[in-house]
Amino acid sequence: MAKNTKGIEVAEILPDRCIACRICIGECPTAAIELTPDGVAHIDPELCIGCGKCHESCPVDAVKFERKMKRRLAREERGALPEPVGGYDGVAVFIEVAGGAGVQVSWELIGKARELARALNSRVLGFVLGSGVDAVAREAVEYGCDDVYVLDDPRLLQYLPAVYGRALADLCEKVRPEILLMGATHLGRDLAAVVATLLKTGLTADCTGLSIEEETRLLLMTRPTFGGNIMATIFCEHRRPQMSTVRPMVMRPPEKDPRRRGTIHHPPWEPPPMDLPVLVDFIQGVSPGSGIDITRSPALVVAGRGACDPSSFHLIEELAQAVGGTVACSRPVVESGFMPYERQVGQTGRTVAPKLYIGIGVSGAIQHLVAIQGAEKILAVNSDPKAPIFKVADVGIVGNYLEVVPELIAQLKKRTG
Repeated sequence: MAKNTKGIEVAEILPDRCIACRICIGECPTAAIELTPDGVAHIDPELCIGCGKCHESCPVDAVKFERKMKRRLAREERGALPEPVGGYDGVAVFIEVAGGAGVQVSWELIGKARELARALNSRVLGFVLGSGVDAVAREAVEYGCDDVYVLDDPRLLQYLPAVYGRALADLCEKVRPEILLMGATHLGRDLAAVVATLLKTGLTADCTGLSIEEETRLLLMTRPTFGGNIMATIFCEHRRPQMSTVRPMVMRPPEKDPRRRGTIHHPPWEPPPMDLPVLVDFIQGVSPGSGIDITRSPALVVAGRGACDPSSFHLIEELAQAVGGTVACSRPVVESGFMPYERQVGQTGRTVAPKLYIGIGVSGAIQHLVAIQGAEKILAVNSDPKAPIFKVADVGIVGNYLEVVPELIAQLKKRTG
Protein backbone atom coordinates (compact mmCIF):
# COMPACT_ATOMS: atom_id res chain seq x y z
CA MET A 1 0.00 0.00 0.00
CA ALA A 2 1.08 3.54 -0.71
CA LYS A 3 2.19 5.80 2.15
CA ASN A 4 2.07 9.56 2.57
CA THR A 5 4.90 11.72 3.88
CA LYS A 6 3.76 11.02 7.47
CA GLY A 7 4.29 7.28 6.94
CA ILE A 8 0.55 6.51 7.04
CA GLU A 9 -0.67 3.82 4.68
CA VAL A 10 -3.38 5.48 2.62
CA ALA A 11 -6.30 4.34 0.50
CA GLU A 12 -6.30 4.58 -3.29
CA ILE A 13 -9.13 4.91 -5.81
CA LEU A 14 -9.35 2.41 -8.69
CA PRO A 15 -10.49 4.77 -11.51
CA ASP A 16 -11.89 2.05 -13.77
CA ARG A 17 -14.30 0.95 -11.03
CA CYS A 18 -15.39 4.32 -9.60
CA ILE A 19 -19.01 5.26 -10.44
CA ALA A 20 -18.89 8.77 -8.92
CA CYS A 21 -21.54 7.95 -6.32
CA ARG A 22 -19.88 10.34 -3.82
CA ILE A 23 -20.54 8.03 -0.86
CA CYS A 24 -16.85 7.94 0.07
CA ILE A 25 -16.75 11.75 0.03
CA GLY A 26 -19.49 11.86 2.65
CA GLU A 27 -17.82 9.19 4.80
CA CYS A 28 -14.32 10.67 4.85
CA PRO A 29 -13.72 12.36 8.24
CA THR A 30 -10.89 14.58 6.96
CA ALA A 31 -12.37 15.78 3.64
CA ALA A 32 -9.51 14.07 1.81
CA ILE A 33 -11.64 12.94 -1.16
CA GLU A 34 -12.97 15.04 -4.02
CA LEU A 35 -14.44 14.37 -7.44
CA THR A 36 -12.21 15.18 -10.42
CA PRO A 37 -13.53 16.83 -13.61
CA ASP A 38 -13.41 13.35 -15.19
CA GLY A 39 -16.00 12.14 -12.69
CA VAL A 40 -13.64 9.97 -10.65
CA ALA A 41 -13.02 10.23 -6.92
CA HIS A 42 -9.48 11.22 -5.89
CA ILE A 43 -7.87 10.87 -2.45
CA ASP A 44 -5.35 13.46 -1.26
CA PRO A 45 -2.72 11.22 0.42
CA GLU A 46 -1.54 14.01 2.71
CA LEU A 47 -5.01 14.43 4.21
CA CYS A 48 -5.79 10.72 4.42
CA ILE A 49 -5.46 9.20 7.91
CA GLY A 50 -5.84 5.58 6.82
CA CYS A 51 -9.14 4.98 8.63
CA GLY A 52 -10.57 2.86 5.79
CA LYS A 53 -14.08 4.32 5.93
CA CYS A 54 -14.05 5.01 2.20
CA HIS A 55 -13.14 1.38 1.53
CA GLU A 56 -15.93 0.11 3.80
CA SER A 57 -18.60 2.37 2.30
CA CYS A 58 -17.79 1.95 -1.41
CA PRO A 59 -20.60 -0.07 -3.06
CA VAL A 60 -18.46 -1.18 -6.04
CA ASP A 61 -15.11 -2.00 -4.37
CA ALA A 62 -13.41 0.92 -6.09
CA VAL A 63 -11.17 1.75 -3.10
CA LYS A 64 -7.94 -0.15 -2.55
CA PHE A 65 -7.15 -0.43 1.14
CA GLU A 66 -5.85 -3.22 3.36
CA ARG A 67 -6.46 -2.87 7.06
CA LYS A 68 -3.64 -4.38 9.09
CA MET A 69 -5.01 -6.38 11.99
CA LYS A 70 -3.16 -5.69 15.20
CA ARG A 71 -2.68 -8.76 17.31
CA ARG A 72 -2.76 -8.76 21.05
CA LEU A 73 0.66 -9.13 22.61
CA ALA A 74 1.29 -12.41 24.36
CA ARG A 75 2.07 -12.29 28.08
CA GLU A 76 5.77 -12.96 27.49
CA GLU A 77 5.97 -10.18 24.89
CA ARG A 78 4.59 -7.66 27.37
CA GLY A 79 7.54 -8.26 29.61
CA ALA A 80 7.77 -9.39 33.21
CA LEU A 81 4.61 -9.99 35.17
CA PRO A 82 3.54 -6.92 37.13
CA GLU A 83 3.98 -6.91 40.85
CA PRO A 84 0.63 -7.83 42.45
CA VAL A 85 -1.22 -4.93 44.07
CA GLY A 86 -2.13 -6.28 47.51
CA GLY A 87 -4.81 -5.36 50.00
CA TYR A 88 -7.68 -5.18 47.50
CA ASP A 89 -10.45 -7.74 47.05
CA GLY A 90 -13.89 -7.95 45.50
CA VAL A 91 -15.66 -6.86 42.32
CA ALA A 92 -17.77 -3.80 43.18
CA VAL A 93 -20.72 -2.40 41.23
CA PHE A 94 -21.99 1.12 41.77
CA ILE A 95 -25.79 0.79 42.00
CA GLU A 96 -27.18 3.96 40.45
CA VAL A 97 -30.51 5.11 41.87
CA ALA A 98 -33.10 7.12 39.93
CA GLY A 99 -36.61 7.87 41.16
CA GLY A 100 -36.05 5.71 44.21
CA ALA A 101 -35.24 2.58 42.14
CA GLY A 102 -32.06 0.97 40.87
CA VAL A 103 -31.16 1.78 37.26
CA GLN A 104 -31.29 -1.21 34.90
CA VAL A 105 -27.63 -1.01 33.86
CA SER A 106 -26.63 -1.62 37.49
CA TRP A 107 -28.36 -5.00 37.47
CA GLU A 108 -26.72 -5.81 34.13
CA LEU A 109 -23.32 -5.10 35.67
CA ILE A 110 -23.98 -7.39 38.63
CA GLY A 111 -24.32 -10.30 36.21
CA LYS A 112 -20.93 -9.51 34.65
CA ALA A 113 -19.44 -8.90 38.11
CA ARG A 114 -20.37 -12.44 39.14
CA GLU A 115 -18.47 -13.82 36.14
CA LEU A 116 -15.40 -11.75 36.99
CA ALA A 117 -15.62 -12.66 40.68
CA ARG A 118 -15.69 -16.37 39.86
CA ALA A 119 -12.49 -15.98 37.84
CA LEU A 120 -10.87 -14.15 40.77
CA ASN A 121 -12.35 -16.42 43.46
CA SER A 122 -13.75 -13.28 45.00
CA ARG A 123 -17.04 -11.67 46.08
CA VAL A 124 -19.48 -9.30 44.41
CA LEU A 125 -19.96 -5.99 46.23
CA GLY A 126 -22.72 -3.44 45.73
CA PHE A 127 -22.22 0.27 46.50
CA VAL A 128 -25.49 2.20 47.00
CA LEU A 129 -25.58 5.96 47.62
CA GLY A 130 -28.67 8.02 48.35
CA SER A 131 -31.34 8.72 50.94
CA GLY A 132 -33.91 6.09 51.86
CA VAL A 133 -32.36 3.44 49.61
CA ASP A 134 -32.61 0.30 51.75
CA ALA A 135 -35.07 -1.27 49.27
CA VAL A 136 -32.53 -0.82 46.47
CA ALA A 137 -29.86 -2.45 48.65
CA ARG A 138 -32.07 -5.50 49.22
CA GLU A 139 -32.76 -5.69 45.50
CA ALA A 140 -29.00 -5.66 44.83
CA VAL A 141 -28.70 -8.78 46.97
CA GLU A 142 -31.51 -10.44 45.03
CA TYR A 143 -29.67 -9.75 41.76
CA GLY A 144 -26.44 -11.32 43.04
CA CYS A 145 -24.42 -9.09 45.39
CA ASP A 146 -22.77 -10.90 48.30
CA ASP A 147 -22.24 -7.70 50.30
CA VAL A 148 -23.93 -4.34 49.82
CA TYR A 149 -22.50 -1.15 51.33
CA VAL A 150 -25.03 1.65 51.76
CA LEU A 151 -24.30 5.32 52.37
CA ASP A 152 -27.73 6.61 53.35
CA ASP A 153 -27.49 10.33 53.96
CA PRO A 154 -29.79 13.35 53.28
CA ARG A 155 -26.87 15.05 51.52
CA LEU A 156 -27.04 12.28 48.90
CA LEU A 157 -30.72 12.75 48.10
CA GLN A 158 -29.89 14.57 44.83
CA TYR A 159 -26.83 13.98 42.69
CA LEU A 160 -24.00 16.49 42.97
CA PRO A 161 -20.66 15.40 41.42
CA ALA A 162 -18.48 16.67 44.29
CA VAL A 163 -20.66 15.15 47.02
CA TYR A 164 -21.22 11.78 45.33
CA GLY A 165 -17.61 11.64 44.16
CA ARG A 166 -16.28 12.19 47.68
CA ALA A 167 -18.73 9.67 49.16
CA LEU A 168 -17.96 6.90 46.65
CA ALA A 169 -14.20 7.53 46.82
CA ASP A 170 -14.34 7.32 50.63
CA LEU A 171 -16.27 4.05 50.38
CA CYS A 172 -13.70 2.62 47.97
CA GLU A 173 -10.86 3.58 50.31
CA LYS A 174 -12.65 1.88 53.20
CA VAL A 175 -13.76 -1.33 51.41
CA ARG A 176 -10.83 -1.49 48.92
CA PRO A 177 -12.42 -3.36 45.99
CA GLU A 178 -10.10 -4.76 43.32
CA ILE A 179 -12.50 -3.73 40.55
CA LEU A 180 -15.19 -1.04 40.34
CA LEU A 181 -17.82 -1.17 37.57
CA MET A 182 -20.20 1.67 36.77
CA GLY A 183 -22.89 2.23 34.15
CA ALA A 184 -22.02 4.62 31.32
CA THR A 185 -25.11 6.73 31.95
CA HIS A 186 -24.97 10.53 32.13
CA LEU A 187 -24.55 10.28 35.89
CA GLY A 188 -22.18 7.31 35.77
CA ARG A 189 -19.82 8.88 33.26
CA ASP A 190 -19.66 12.09 35.25
CA LEU A 191 -19.19 10.35 38.60
CA ALA A 192 -16.63 7.81 37.38
CA ALA A 193 -14.26 10.56 36.27
CA VAL A 194 -14.51 12.29 39.67
CA VAL A 195 -13.89 9.06 41.60
CA ALA A 196 -10.97 7.95 39.42
CA THR A 197 -9.35 11.35 39.93
CA LEU A 198 -9.78 11.24 43.71
CA LEU A 199 -8.45 7.68 43.93
CA LYS A 200 -5.64 8.40 41.44
CA THR A 201 -6.46 5.28 39.43
CA GLY A 202 -7.15 4.49 35.79
CA LEU A 203 -10.56 4.54 34.13
CA THR A 204 -11.63 2.90 30.86
CA ALA A 205 -14.90 4.34 29.58
CA ASP A 206 -17.70 2.87 27.43
CA CYS A 207 -16.49 -0.73 27.51
CA THR A 208 -18.25 -3.42 25.50
CA GLY A 209 -16.33 -6.40 26.91
CA LEU A 210 -14.77 -7.32 30.26
CA SER A 211 -12.70 -10.37 31.18
CA ILE A 212 -10.00 -11.48 33.62
CA GLU A 213 -6.43 -12.44 32.75
CA GLU A 214 -6.18 -15.09 35.45
CA GLU A 215 -2.38 -15.19 35.49
CA THR A 216 -2.16 -11.55 36.56
CA ARG A 217 -5.69 -10.91 37.93
CA LEU A 218 -5.86 -7.95 35.55
CA LEU A 219 -9.22 -6.74 34.29
CA LEU A 220 -9.08 -6.68 30.47
CA MET A 221 -11.37 -3.88 29.32
CA THR A 222 -12.35 -3.82 25.64
CA ARG A 223 -13.83 -0.77 23.97
CA PRO A 224 -14.18 0.65 20.44
CA THR A 225 -11.75 3.40 19.53
CA PHE A 226 -10.67 5.48 16.51
CA GLY A 227 -14.27 6.20 15.55
CA GLY A 228 -15.29 2.64 16.32
CA ASN A 229 -13.01 1.07 13.70
CA ILE A 230 -10.60 -0.55 16.17
CA MET A 231 -11.32 -2.59 19.29
CA ALA A 232 -8.76 -1.81 22.00
CA THR A 233 -8.12 -3.92 25.10
CA ILE A 234 -6.91 -1.82 28.03
CA PHE A 235 -5.66 -2.84 31.46
CA CYS A 236 -4.49 -1.04 34.59
CA GLU A 237 -1.43 -2.75 36.09
CA HIS A 238 -0.33 -0.56 38.96
CA ARG A 239 -3.36 1.19 40.49
CA ARG A 240 -6.51 -0.03 42.22
CA PRO A 241 -9.39 -0.27 41.90
CA GLN A 242 -9.46 -1.09 38.21
CA MET A 243 -12.34 1.08 36.99
CA SER A 244 -14.60 0.68 34.00
CA THR A 245 -17.87 2.16 32.75
CA VAL A 246 -20.11 0.00 30.58
CA ARG A 247 -22.88 1.13 28.28
CA PRO A 248 -26.45 0.13 29.15
CA MET A 249 -27.89 -2.88 27.29
CA VAL A 250 -24.47 -4.38 26.56
CA MET A 251 -24.51 -6.98 29.36
CA ARG A 252 -27.44 -9.27 30.18
CA PRO A 253 -28.90 -8.93 33.68
CA PRO A 254 -29.01 -12.03 35.90
CA GLU A 255 -32.26 -13.56 37.10
CA LYS A 256 -33.60 -11.86 40.20
CA ASP A 257 -33.88 -14.32 43.11
CA PRO A 258 -35.78 -13.12 46.22
CA ARG A 259 -34.38 -16.12 48.14
CA ARG A 260 -30.79 -15.02 47.69
CA ARG A 261 -29.02 -14.03 50.89
CA GLY A 262 -26.37 -11.37 51.38
CA THR A 263 -25.11 -8.90 53.95
CA ILE A 264 -26.08 -5.21 53.94
CA HIS A 265 -23.63 -2.85 55.65
CA HIS A 266 -24.23 0.76 56.71
CA PRO A 267 -20.75 2.23 57.27
CA PRO A 268 -20.64 5.74 58.77
CA TRP A 269 -19.79 8.64 56.49
CA GLU A 270 -18.66 11.99 57.81
CA PRO A 271 -17.05 14.09 55.04
CA PRO A 272 -15.28 17.38 55.77
CA PRO A 273 -18.22 19.86 55.62
CA MET A 274 -16.16 22.68 54.09
CA ASP A 275 -15.16 20.55 51.11
CA LEU A 276 -18.65 19.90 49.78
CA PRO A 277 -21.16 22.16 48.01
CA VAL A 278 -24.65 22.54 49.45
CA LEU A 279 -27.77 22.08 47.33
CA VAL A 280 -29.93 25.20 47.74
CA ASP A 281 -32.82 24.18 45.47
CA PHE A 282 -33.60 21.46 42.95
CA ILE A 283 -35.82 21.87 39.90
CA GLN A 284 -37.00 18.62 38.34
CA GLY A 285 -36.12 18.71 34.65
CA VAL A 286 -38.43 17.74 31.81
CA SER A 287 -37.01 15.53 29.08
CA PRO A 288 -37.33 17.00 25.59
CA GLY A 289 -38.70 15.10 22.62
CA SER A 290 -41.54 12.66 22.24
CA GLY A 291 -40.60 10.58 25.25
CA ILE A 292 -40.01 7.45 23.15
CA ASP A 293 -37.27 5.24 24.58
CA ILE A 294 -36.08 2.81 21.91
CA THR A 295 -34.00 0.91 24.47
CA ARG A 296 -37.20 -0.38 26.12
CA SER A 297 -38.93 -1.63 22.97
CA PRO A 298 -39.11 -5.44 22.56
CA ALA A 299 -38.82 -5.07 18.78
CA LEU A 300 -37.10 -2.47 16.62
CA VAL A 301 -37.40 -1.82 12.91
CA VAL A 302 -34.31 0.21 12.06
CA ALA A 303 -34.10 2.26 8.88
CA GLY A 304 -30.64 2.73 7.42
CA ARG A 305 -29.17 4.90 4.69
CA GLY A 306 -30.56 2.51 2.07
CA ALA A 307 -34.13 3.07 3.29
CA CYS A 308 -33.97 6.82 3.94
CA ASP A 309 -36.81 7.73 1.59
CA PRO A 310 -39.77 9.74 2.91
CA SER A 311 -42.07 8.48 0.14
CA SER A 312 -41.73 4.86 1.27
CA PHE A 313 -41.25 5.36 5.00
CA HIS A 314 -44.82 4.28 5.67
CA LEU A 315 -43.62 0.74 4.94
CA ILE A 316 -41.12 0.91 7.81
CA GLU A 317 -43.81 2.20 10.16
CA GLU A 318 -46.28 -0.47 9.04
CA LEU A 319 -43.72 -3.24 9.58
CA ALA A 320 -42.95 -1.91 13.07
CA GLN A 321 -46.66 -1.92 13.87
CA ALA A 322 -47.00 -5.48 12.55
CA VAL A 323 -44.30 -6.80 14.91
CA GLY A 324 -45.43 -4.67 17.85
CA GLY A 325 -42.24 -2.64 17.81
CA THR A 326 -40.80 0.83 17.38
CA VAL A 327 -39.18 2.58 14.43
CA ALA A 328 -35.51 3.50 14.92
CA CYS A 329 -32.70 4.45 12.57
CA SER A 330 -28.95 4.54 11.94
CA ARG A 331 -26.80 7.66 12.11
CA PRO A 332 -27.01 8.69 8.41
CA VAL A 333 -30.81 8.95 8.72
CA VAL A 334 -30.45 11.32 11.69
CA GLU A 335 -27.78 13.35 9.88
CA SER A 336 -30.13 13.76 6.92
CA GLY A 337 -32.63 15.40 9.28
CA PHE A 338 -35.26 12.76 8.59
CA MET A 339 -35.48 11.32 12.13
CA PRO A 340 -34.60 12.73 15.57
CA TYR A 341 -31.47 11.76 17.48
CA GLU A 342 -33.48 9.94 20.17
CA ARG A 343 -34.25 7.26 17.55
CA GLN A 344 -30.59 6.65 16.61
CA VAL A 345 -29.06 3.23 17.23
CA GLY A 346 -25.27 3.15 17.35
CA GLN A 347 -22.15 3.95 19.31
CA THR A 348 -22.99 7.66 19.19
CA GLY A 349 -26.70 6.97 19.73
CA ARG A 350 -28.42 4.30 21.83
CA THR A 351 -27.25 0.79 22.65
CA VAL A 352 -30.21 -1.58 22.34
CA ALA A 353 -31.02 -5.19 23.17
CA PRO A 354 -34.48 -5.97 21.76
CA LYS A 355 -35.88 -9.45 21.37
CA LEU A 356 -36.18 -8.72 17.62
CA TYR A 357 -34.08 -6.32 15.55
CA ILE A 358 -35.02 -5.75 11.90
CA GLY A 359 -32.53 -3.69 9.90
CA ILE A 360 -33.87 -2.23 6.65
CA GLY A 361 -31.14 -0.81 4.42
CA VAL A 362 -28.63 -0.83 7.31
CA SER A 363 -25.12 -1.62 6.05
CA GLY A 364 -23.73 -2.51 9.47
CA ALA A 365 -20.76 -0.28 10.30
CA ILE A 366 -18.85 -1.39 13.41
CA GLN A 367 -20.29 1.52 15.40
CA HIS A 368 -23.78 0.19 14.71
CA LEU A 369 -22.97 -3.49 15.23
CA VAL A 370 -21.46 -2.80 18.66
CA ALA A 371 -24.75 -1.19 19.71
CA ILE A 372 -26.96 -4.15 18.68
CA GLN A 373 -24.88 -7.04 19.98
CA GLY A 374 -27.40 -7.62 22.77
CA ALA A 375 -30.29 -8.28 20.36
CA GLU A 376 -31.72 -11.81 20.64
CA LYS A 377 -32.66 -12.15 16.94
CA ILE A 378 -31.43 -10.03 14.03
CA LEU A 379 -33.14 -9.88 10.63
CA ALA A 380 -31.38 -7.85 7.95
CA VAL A 381 -32.72 -6.66 4.60
CA ASN A 382 -30.17 -5.12 2.24
CA SER A 383 -29.61 -5.06 -1.51
CA ASP A 384 -25.84 -5.48 -1.04
CA PRO A 385 -24.93 -9.13 -0.38
CA LYS A 386 -21.57 -7.97 1.05
CA ALA A 387 -23.13 -5.71 3.69
CA PRO A 388 -21.35 -6.31 7.05
CA ILE A 389 -24.66 -6.67 8.87
CA PHE A 390 -25.18 -10.08 7.26
CA LYS A 391 -22.22 -11.38 9.26
CA VAL A 392 -24.15 -10.94 12.52
CA ALA A 393 -27.70 -11.49 11.27
CA ASP A 394 -29.64 -14.61 12.23
CA VAL A 395 -31.66 -14.18 9.02
CA GLY A 396 -30.52 -12.17 6.00
CA ILE A 397 -32.59 -11.20 2.97
CA VAL A 398 -30.77 -9.81 -0.07
CA GLY A 399 -33.11 -7.66 -2.11
CA ASN A 400 -34.81 -4.34 -2.64
CA TYR A 401 -36.59 -3.38 0.56
CA LEU A 402 -39.46 -1.89 -1.49
CA GLU A 403 -40.23 -5.44 -2.59
CA VAL A 404 -39.20 -7.33 0.55
CA VAL A 405 -40.91 -5.23 3.25
CA PRO A 406 -44.44 -5.36 1.71
CA GLU A 407 -44.09 -9.15 1.46
CA LEU A 408 -42.97 -9.36 5.10
CA ILE A 409 -45.98 -7.28 6.16
CA ALA A 410 -48.36 -9.42 4.09
CA GLN A 411 -46.98 -12.65 5.57
CA LEU A 412 -47.18 -11.28 9.12
CA LYS A 413 -50.79 -10.20 8.61
CA LYS A 414 -51.62 -13.60 7.14
CA ARG A 415 -50.14 -15.41 10.15
CA THR A 416 -51.78 -13.16 12.74
CA GLY A 417 -55.12 -12.96 10.98
